Amino acid sequence: MEAGAVEAGAVEGAAVEAGAVEAIRAPWDGVALVCRKCGKKLEGGFGPKGRDSLRDVLRTALRGAGRRRALKVLEVKCLGLCPKGAVTVVGPHAPGQVLAVKRGTSAEAVLAALA
Repeated sequence: MEAGAVEAGAVEGAAVEAGAVEAIRAPWDGVALVCRKCGKKLEGGFGPKGRDSLRDVLRTALRGAGRRRALKVLEVKCLGLCPKGAVTVVGPHAPGQVLAVKRGTSAEAVLAALA
């Protein structure tokens, strides 16, 4: 490699150690990030009685449909966008798009929007 050239995928000026970063195959097809802070403000708001968190409702729906490994639903501290009366979600197929899921929305509707 020429002096000053940067390896593909490397950040210019950063030292690159051989084998320092390794890609590992995940057991799921995608990841959805659900804002925990938004969920706490709603105090649940999802499920048949409106007491469950969005994360729990999505996980239950995925298990019930036999698609538990299709989508990993992770609750993160805060995504920094706080819609009133809704939970912020970032899906796997459109990372630049943020969803505001309103209280009481069905798990099926959210999963369809994340697909």
